[in-house]
Amino acid sequence: MVRNLRAESDRMHALACICRTALCVDLFAKESVRRGQKPHSGTDIASLFEDPRIKEDLNSVTSNSLFREELVASLVESCFQLSLPLPSQKSSGTESRVIGALAYGTGYGAMNWTESALEVVEVCRPCVIWDCEGRTYAMDCYLKLLVRLCHIYDTRGGVKKVKDGASQDQILNETRLHGLQKQLIKDLSQVNTPRVCARLIWALAEHFDLEGLDPLLADDPEDPLNIIISNMHKVLFSVDSSAPTATNRLQDVQAVLLCAQHLGSRYSRAAQLLTKELEDFRSSNLADSVNKHQCRLILQIIKYILTHPGERWAGAPSARGDYPFSHHKLTVQYSETSTAQDRKLEGLVRTAIQELWRPVPSELTLLLTKGIDSTLVKPPPSAFALTGSSDPCYVEAYHLTDANDGRLTLHLKVLNLTEQELNRVDIRVGLTGALHFMDGSPQAFRQLHHLVSQEPALTSVTVGVSGFERCALWVQVLYYPFYGMSVAGDVDDGEFLEEDSTHTMRHRRTSKPEFGEPVVLRCQPYKIPLTELLLPHKCSPVEYFRIWPSLPAVLEFTGAYTYEGSGFKATAALESEAPPFLSGLKSLPSKPFHQVCSHILRTVAGFQLCYSSRTWYGGFLGMMIFGASEVSRNVDLGDETTTMMCKFVLRASDASILNEISADLQEWLDDFTDEGVEYMPEEEVKAAAVERLRRSMEQIAILKAAQPPPQPPKEEEDNNLIPEEKPKEPSTLTTLTAEEAEHRALQVAILQEWQMFRTEQTTKVN
Repeated sequence: MVRNLRAESDRMHALACICRTALCVDLFAKESVRRGQKPHSGTDIASLFEDPRIKEDLNSVTSNSLFREELVASLVESCFQLSLPLPSQKSSGTESRVIGALAYGTGYGAMNWTESALEVVEVCRPCVIWDCEGRTYAMDCYLKLLVRLCHIYDTRGGVKKVKDGASQDQILNETRLHGLQKQLIKDLSQVNTPRVCARLIWALAEHFDLEGLDPLLADDPEDPLNIIISNMHKVLFSVDSSAPTATNRLQDVQAVLLCAQHLGSRYSRAAQLLTKELEDFRSSNLADSVNKHQCRLILQIIKYILTHPGERWAGAPSARGDYPFSHHKLTVQYSETSTAQDRKLEGLVRTAIQELWRPVPSELTLLLTKGIDSTLVKPPPSAFALTGSSDPCYVEAYHLTDANDGRLTLHLKVLNLTEQELNRVDIRVGLTGALHFMDGSPQAFRQLHHLVSQEPALTSVTVGVSGFERCALWVQVLYYPFYGMSVAGDVDDGEFLEEDSTHTMRHRRTSKPEFGEPVVLRCQPYKIPLTELLLPHKCSPVEYFRIWPSLPAVLEFTGAYTYEGSGFKATAALESEAPPFLSGLKSLPSKPFHQVCSHILRTVAGFQLCYSSRTWYGGFLGMMIFGASEVSRNVDLGDETTTMMCKFVLRASDASILNEISADLQEWLDDFTDEGVEYMPEEEVKAAAVERLRRSMEQIAILKAAQPPPQPPKEEEDNNLIPEEKPKEPSTLTTLTAEEAEHRALQVAILQEWQMFRTEQTTKVN
């Protein structure tokens, strides 16, 4: 039933719930058996695969759907969540009961979750031989859990014994894990995904018990070590030119060479077999210069360890439980369809697991737990006046956005400033840019009735946003001051008689309502900032600087702002506050940008900031800001530095993003700095640089002119007499290079700054 759900997010959430429930039931069943109760059927992890259709899909090599990959990935990711400390639940209900059951099942020992995880890796073993058309996410999850279990149970050292302090459960689990390793070694020849072969070799070779091998089976082809080395030979010498994107040969060869070093360092028979393989690979045309040097180094390490058996640690470090492979996250380097599907599947699975196991607390929960001072609660939006304060109708507006649905709602407040009641006021809203009304009409119309003096009336308009583009809403107010007043008509208000007529006629005069002429107020346009169409994009510095050079669109411009402070106060390393020279960018934390990294030089009042964001529609935007202070004119060095010059460098995945930004750079700066930075055209920047250079040259010329002329050396009256040695005066000359002098000056400045900082701190305390 779950596999028939069409919405991917719903299917992932249902799988996450099923996997968590299965783990909870399995933990309870194992705890009941441990207490002496009778085991019940259908409570183990294997019951998830009892359906014949699912079981057949799991054991087959190919499949027409992604459901089996989704199921295995959800099950493994749930095991990883089970290994982490569970969140505390203060509320009562089904959610807290499930979390409490998991905590109860794992509360008697920190290793209990590994029993369920061991059953997971046993049941999902057929996934390593799947042919998923290049996709590897489910298999990577499986191998990562396998490596974690092998590290926890220390399978390198073999099965522990009772005399070593091992319990019966631990001995049983280690025996099962060793049996699983041998079965996976036999499955190496059946692996259909080239990327998985080297990763499976790594997962097995790093944690296999080599000392437990039977030396009498050294020549047996079915010996585990012989199987591993034969598959390493296939990886080193295989060339598949028909599918260059299906493999990652560079990564595979590096992994196999590291496995060869570790295996040869741990076991002498492996060293003898791998020496021949490495010599053949080194002399072949398949090895580049880097691989040849690495083979030479590995051979030297193996030779040294064979002659010094007591120093095996030099070539075989202890296993750390790391799995250095994953599906490829960078779209720039790995753009094939299979890796794109891996990235999509990982995002869906991890989002569903995170929402189920560790949901983000709501704003109401934060207010109840942390109080009203919670920093995660967003401040209310500020209103923007569309009319003047002296207009008969005062209109102000603010907007709210919904990035998930791509919608924007404009909220209007209309205030009647006249002394009379306005019976009718019309609001018309037009659009420019990438905005459209939800019903497809060209404009919106709202009608307000009976606006009492000084009483506000509220209304709203919802529009859709179709792209990252400058857009605005144009509001027009029409109010009718004479709406509903009486005018003369043909019907009478009273009765009168005509004496000449033979009969009586009645005429009535009543009031006839009329609209009258409206008064039109044209308001200022309500512009939507471009920053409202962005979302923060979280990424690591490594990923950020890998993506940065490959982004095609580039934009550079300069801005400047002034800040207060001089000398130490401008560059002081304050403990809790930002330095004063960042005052122009103080609004950036509240904007939709993720700060990837920062480098602030407080001593010279300079900085480098890196931010990443994305549009509502998936476009990537990266921004670097370089700042440098400039010394004020006609002052000594070290006096007030009030001007901060900022160089903005923007890169985007699409040129249209930067085209919208470059259309009005000052407006873009006002959007994300709250009018804190002023745009400087390139002509002004170049002119200012030329002026600074001219002033510097003038000062150097003045200093040179003020120096006294060099005195000629005095001739000695008597060359035969030895002159008396006079003590040498301190010389102003130095043998330091420019870099060394700058480095020493920077050290002196830092020490001086620290001394002044400590002095100020002492003064404040006293």
